[in-house]
Amino acid sequence: MGKQKIDILLSTSVWDPKAWIEGLSQSELVGKIHVWPTEEDLSNVQALFVWKPLAEGVIEKLPNLKWISSLGAGVDHLMTDPQIPRNIPITRIVDPNLTTDMTNYVMMSVIMHQRNFRLLQQNQQKSHWERITYNKLRVGVMGLGELGGHLAKQLYAAGFEVSGYSRTQKQIEGVKCYDENQLDTFLSELDVLVNLLPITPKTVGILNYELLSKTPKGCYLINVARGNHLVDNDLIKLIDENRLSGAMLDVFHQEPLPNDHPFWAHNKITVTPHVASVTSPESALNLLKENIERLVNETPLLHQVDLNRGY
Repeated sequence: MGKQKIDILLSTSVWDPKAWIEGLSQSELVGKIHVWPTEEDLSNVQALFVWKPLAEGVIEKLPNLKWISSLGAGVDHLMTDPQIPRNIPITRIVDPNLTTDMTNYVMMSVIMHQRNFRLLQQNQQKSHWERITYNKLRVGVMGLGELGGHLAKQLYAAGFEVSGYSRTQKQIEGVKCYDENQLDTFLSELDVLVNLLPITPKTVGILNYELLSKTPKGCYLINVARGNHLVDNDLIKLIDENRLSGAMLDVFHQEPLPNDHPFWAHNKITVTPHVASVTSPESALNLLKENIERLVNETPLLHQVDLNRGY
């Protein structure tokens, strides 16, 4: 008797499914691969691979669903979707390439801020030669999970003074770590604040006027987690009051960012189009195939999400 095969449904309006289909088809444990939207019979589908948003009515067409996987590191689009059953395991992509790319983006942002790169570009446009001094920065990372923990280690290795904040106490060599009871102390010691928190009901809007005002005057914000962590108008107000020196933003409440949004034109805000870390099918497929094998063998799936915590 041959090995059991599972049918899969891919649901993503963002990416071309071709690379995912080609990669998954190489597994001897994969049977039929469906792509939403479809009129095909989905009653044999056991695995749903999705990137936001999940279309209405998908789940009800999957009576034998056993596993849902996000096709990215984020799972907030699943945690907040009322369609998602609470009794089915949900996993996320944890990919060394994603982690490295995120770290590299933030390191670039920190160094560009440290070296006054925006001013250097302005000086070039004016043919103005000015050697601008720079200082060692104190960088704080909010969120010390897979991405934030790696970033904190690399920032420390690069010579920055690094602190980290997480819900529970963490231990990272060279990094001063704070838990949820020490948030104000963490914020009071920063030149740069990097947000890599998961998005949960408790963290929506956490980057607001009150919290950001607790950082030293001139602090710089880098948000690479989710757009709804940030209260947009509060950020603009703090920058215009010279409480914050500026911001580097890669994530937004609405994406693409509307053409008339004030972030585009603000001279102290840098906007990038959600490119800090982008899932590569080639590398993410290795994890998906490993979890397919685990599903067939009825062993625990890797990188399951804690539904109570929301990440």
